[in-house]
Amino acid sequence: MDINNERSGLEKKFFLMCEPVVQEAGYRLYDMEYISTQKLLRLYIQDPRTGSALIEDCVKVDHALDKPFETETWIPEDVVLEVSSPGVYRHLSTLEHFKMTIGEVIAVVIMGQLSEEQTKDAPKGIKGEKKFRGKLLSADGEGFTIEVKGYPLTLTYKQTKKVNLDPDLKSVSE
Repeated sequence: MDINNERSGLEKKFFLMCEPVVQEAGYRLYDMEYISTQKLLRLYIQDPRTGSALIEDCVKVDHALDKPFETETWIPEDVVLEVSSPGVYRHLSTLEHFKMTIGEVIAVVIMGQLSEEQTKDAPKGIKGEKKFRGKLLSADGEGFTIEVKGYPLTLTYKQTKKVNLDPDLKSVSE
């Protein structure tokens, strides 16, 4: 996983155009993807107060982007804009995503095996695993630490394949 993945080409142009419009509308641009083969631009927005977005928020941002989409000549005519919430099980792909999620439960899939150093004092059942679920304790530019079965497991981004927020929705509904 590369948390410093730099945007380029049209995706970068779209990001630089959309981010200030989303902020001016009162939201945070959580993530964005441009799928050139489908000519699809998908924005994931959040209300900074709630960490999510309602359909009304998405509509507001979509309408705020009408003018730039009508006036900018570099935008392909047939591009489709989708504005969405990042979802309950949102993907973590930047250092900012990790820092915003400290204290929350995440699901992690790694590539390869954990090192001896990573599992030195770990409880049974952690050493051979490739999937983990636990509370995110910290994150920095090199990696992050999650609490798995009471054990603080430190992982690097390089050994990480996928990370998602993984809240316990049963406790929320009770």
